[in-house]
Formats: sequence, C-alpha cells, structure tokens
Amino acid sequence: MKTYNVVSPVLAAGAMCCGPVMAAEGGVSAARADSRPNMVLVLIDDTGWGTFAPNIVDFSLSQMNQDFIQLHVKDYTPEEAVEAARKAMPNLSQLCAEGVRFRNAYVTANVSSPSRAGLLTSSYQQRYGLYVNQESEAGIPTNIKLMPQVLKEAGYVNGIFGKYHNGCSSDETKSCAPGHHPLDRGFDVFYGFNNAGTEYYDSEIIYRNRTRVKPEKYLTDQFTDEAVAFIEEHKGVPKLVYVPYNALHGPLGAPAPEKYRQRFHYASPTLNNYAAYTAAVDDGVARIMDKMREIGEADNTILVFLADNGAPGGAAATLPKNGPFSGFKGQSWQGGYHIPMFIWFGKNIAPGRVCDQVVSSMDIFPTLLDYAGIPLPEGQVVDGRSLRGLLDGTSDAPVHDHLVWMFQHAENWGMNKIHDQQFAQGAFAVRQGDFVLRYVIQENRFYLHNVTEDPAEKTDLAAQYPEKVEQMKGLFKAWFAQMKKPNEWKPELWQNVQFWDTSLPSAPKIDYSTQGMEKVKKNKKK
Repeated sequence: MKTYNVVSPVLAAGAMCCGPVMAAEGGVSAARADSRPNMVLVLIDDTGWGTFAPNIVDFSLSQMNQDFIQLHVKDYTPEEAVEAARKAMPNLSQLCAEGVRFRNAYVTANVSSPSRAGLLTSSYQQRYGLYVNQESEAGIPTNIKLMPQVLKEAGYVNGIFGKYHNGCSSDETKSCAPGHHPLDRGFDVFYGFNNAGTEYYDSEIIYRNRTRVKPEKYLTDQFTDEAVAFIEEHKGVPKLVYVPYNALHGPLGAPAPEKYRQRFHYASPTLNNYAAYTAAVDDGVARIMDKMREIGEADNTILVFLADNGAPGGAAATLPKNGPFSGFKGQSWQGGYHIPMFIWFGKNIAPGRVCDQVVSSMDIFPTLLDYAGIPLPEGQVVDGRSLRGLLDGTSDAPVHDHLVWMFQHAENWGMNKIHDQQFAQGAFAVRQGDFVLRYVIQENRFYLHNVTEDPAEKTDLAAQYPEKVEQMKGLFKAWFAQMKKPNEWKPELWQNVQFWDTSLPSAPKIDYSTQGMEKVKKNKKK
C-alpha cells in the first residue's frame, strides 16, 4: 500500500475565507480551521435494495422474486439468505441506524456507467446524450464540470479509490483518454480502474494515478487501504473520499479471503461467498470511518452510501437481491434502478429516521455542497436538489415533483443469460408521487403502477386511471424535449419512445424464444 502526499489546494492557497489551516510538523495539518465537512461517498456495485440489511424489515420473504427462487435457489433458503445479509452488514446497519435511511432513493440509470455520470454531474446524463453503457463509457463531455471539480476549486482535496467507468478507455488496459482521466476531472488521487468490472485478485487494469500497477491484495481491501492512507495524509484538510467499490459486481467466482468467509457457515458455498464479499465492503466502510475518528474528524464528516443500480439476475448474486421489486439490473422494473441509500452525519442530524420522500443520486452532491457552503456550478443545468432540509428535519416538502428515466429494457443482466445488450430496445419510466408510468418499446404498451401499494408492479392501473396516464406521458414528452438525443444508441432501438410521432416506423420485433436467440448467435458468428 502506498501513502499519498498531495498538496492540498487549501494549503497551497494559505488563508481561506474561514481562516488559515495551521501546518504541523512534517507538513500535515494538525488543526482544522476550515470547518467545512469531509465527505465520504461510498458507491457499492450491483447491489439490490433488498440486499441492504436495514431494508429487510420492509418486505416479507414471500415478496422476493419467486421466479429467481425456482430457477436458481438450490442449496440455501430465503431465510438463510436474509440472515446472511444481516450478518454481513453490522457496521453499515449501525451507521444507517445513526443516520437517515431513504426508502425511495433512485439512480438515473439501470446500468453502471450512465448511473455514475448522473451522480458525478448531478444532472440527467441524457442531457449529454448518455443513455446506455457504451455512450457513458465514451466519457462525460469535458466542457461539463463534474462535482469533484467544483469541490477542488473551492479548496477540497479529492481522492477516488475503485471503479471509475466514465474515463473513455483508450486501449486494452482501460487507460483513460486525455481529458477524461479522474485527475483531469477534479480528483487529486486515483487508485482504481476504468471498466465495468475486473478480477478481485491480480487485476491487470489497476492504475495509481496514471501508472498501471499490480494490486497487492484482494481488491476490496486494497481500495479500503488506499482510502485510509489518503485520509491519514490529509487530516486537517477538507476532503472528498470517493470509494466506488467494484463489489458486488462480477466476477464473483474467486473465493473471498478466509477472514470474511469464516463468518458464514451455510451449506451453500455460493451464499457464503456472496456474504463474504459483502462483509468486505462492510469492514471497509468501518475502517474508513474509524480512521476519521482516529484523526478527530468523524464529527465533521458526512457519509453517503448508495448503490449504482439494482442486483443482476444471475445465481452468483444471491437473495435477497432487489427485495420486493420486480426485475433486475438493466431492466425497467423498479428492481433495476430503485436502490439502497443512507446518509450519516453524526450528531449534526437526528438519528434513526426513515425517509419516504422520492430522492435521486443527482441530489448527493448538491447536498454536500450545501453543507460546505459551496455554490452550484454556473452555466450548466443541475437537476439534483439539496436534501439538507430532510436531513436536518427542517422540511418535509417533496424534493422532486417527478423523476424520469430512459434506458434499455434488456435481458442481458436478467435470469436467463440472454445476451441482448447490443439489440435490446428502449423503455422509459416516470415516477410522480406513488405512481410509476412505464413504457416498453418491445411491448408497445404503457403500464401504470402504484409502487407504494404494489412495489412488484404486478397490478396495471392504466385502464383505471387513463387521465393519470396521459398526464404522466406529458411529463416524459416535456422531459425528452430538453434532452440530447442518444450519442451512439441505434435510433431503431430507442426512437419509438416518441409515442407522439406517428411518422416513426414500428420498432423491429425481437424474438426472445430459444430459437430466436440461436439465430442471433449464428448471425454474430457470421
């Protein structure tokens, strides 16, 4: 593990408006004259709403995906999976209990790269033509200021430790293209990789800043080590510690270290291993917060924890998955983009609260900037809103009148291993209050669900509330008019979301039968 010694913008600037930072022996700040909070942002990968232990109290075993249970659950029971999830997250559960848990938190996409673009820009990434993975992997436009850049300009020192996935990979080693590297986008230190996923041992695509390096240990532990070293090097300096773990993304076949696996003794090796991968993240967050306590800065540290999208439908990612929600990563049901989230800020917020307001990952950085007294960037749209009123308990007003999504509705990450990422058609969804309107091009059908009463989206209310359907269709139409058209996504796969344009040709029908998929495989080989 390497320790970092980045010159903080605060130290370089000398005196700030809040007073100078007093330097200690050895050049490390000993006193914190700048009262602005530290920010620890933990993003866990491919983790379902139901997998997050504190959410388990909000659904029953019978509400978990029964189709997945019949297909993939062979050597463990749902009860064991729930028990394992709870055992794997004692530290996160405690921090959540001391903070505010958000039951209706969403990300802006149902897959990784565009979701991360929405988080880092605090805006709908579709404003920049980023709808599907291949578009966001090509990079967020460099004329758009990312929130870490805003923080850096205000005197924060920023580190990222983990999966970036927005760096416009320029070669097989997944190096970032000029202008798209984390060091070009507001981060002072980068230790991680720029890809959808990588091996947990001996990854070949890990970089320390701009140099490719060999990791020394299990990757989750390595990312934690690097984050802890960064905190130690920059005590006394306001900092953003962004830890986008690649766990629980695949490949999950390699056994987790024994120190995690020994905590779980179920008959199922798969369940034991998945729980161990989760426990490594739990221990990692605890170590990061322990380091903040050790340097005397925990009381002035905001911790945000959330997932980048829902759990996939493969067997390696065990129950509880997405809990009561239908669907998986990459799909337009709630399971794809309704995610776990909590915020901890010590004694600065009332502990133990559960918030049912509809919030978004776009709201994270506006909240952090609000607490830091830093204005939002000028000249670009920020769709996120500060959650400070909800956290302080001074407001219970809705944060958003509605939220909108447009994405693929794909089987690629579902239960049946259908590799349709390149030809799956689009869908859109709108949430307003308790209702979600969902349109799937492949089915050419609108669905309306009350997701508060019906989280699994089993009962279609479209015929019962036609006026509500029309009103919410109007919300999507108005939203789409503000967005840039997809940069690379083939028009025939998305353009029929424009239901109001009768001149568009009908979307091609996809044959998802076994025979149809065999034809696709043969055509690919040609």
